[in-house]
Amino acid sequence: MPEIIIGLIAGIAVFGGVLALGKMLAASPRATLAAVLGVAIGLIALIVGWPGLLLADVAVMLLLGVLADALRRRTLYISLDKPGRFAQVHLTLVNLLRKTFDQPRIWLIPEHHIEPDERAMQTHAARIVYEIDDALKCSPLPPEKYSAFERQTRQVPGNLNRALWKLARLRRLAESIDYEYDKDGQRHQELDAMTKQLHGEMRHSLELVSSLSISLVKVELAHDDLSTDRLLADLNDSNQRLRDLSASYAEVKEQRVQYEVQ
Repeated sequence: MPEIIIGLIAGIAVFGGVLALGKMLAASPRATLAAVLGVAIGLIALIVGWPGLLLADVAVMLLLGVLADALRRRTLYISLDKPGRFAQVHLTLVNLLRKTFDQPRIWLIPEHHIEPDERAMQTHAARIVYEIDDALKCSPLPPEKYSAFERQTRQVPGNLNRALWKLARLRRLAESIDYEYDKDGQRHQELDAMTKQLHGEMRHSLELVSSLSISLVKVELAHDDLSTDRLLADLNDSNQRLRDLSASYAEVKEQRVQYEVQ
């Protein structure tokens, strides 16, 4: 009797793991085949009474689940306001696997105080920079311009990620200031202006890197594109502005401390 109960529990665990895997990889026929095979092997192990085979089947399904979680993502971010140690370890493992399979990295972004279009910016930036990196491998660009392309474009996802965290902090700060103590609205206006400036620079950075991807195609077709140098210079300026705007939160934090003391 205990063996039957243990077998049922193990069967439910295997079947539940397979369903979770199938959900993550629903668009893949191979995943469906893997799920069917996993269920079949698990059931055979239960019926025949081979605990070793059952444990091996569970281990393989867990491994496939980890790979699915790492490689089959529609969005290239994880949303968490206060990531703990487990989340950090999970993200590190996911990115190690993605790097092994030559996939763009996953970014950690705020869960709240960020708009859907701003979250989409992170995924768009990571994907377009990944495509640019791939296109550079067969590009006829001279070495010095190749290095400039690589250096400037690879900064964009990281700069956008820092900007997203600053946006969330600015908006939290705006919510924390009661209008009773800001009757003229000056503090809220300053924070709103900073938020709009940061958001605008994020969009501008994405527009530039998108234009650079098109410029790279023109170079491949015509082996020359006069706009490339200008776009690279503009992207360099935009990267610097994003870094400066993100770093300027230190000043905002000092203002918040002064406000709380008052």
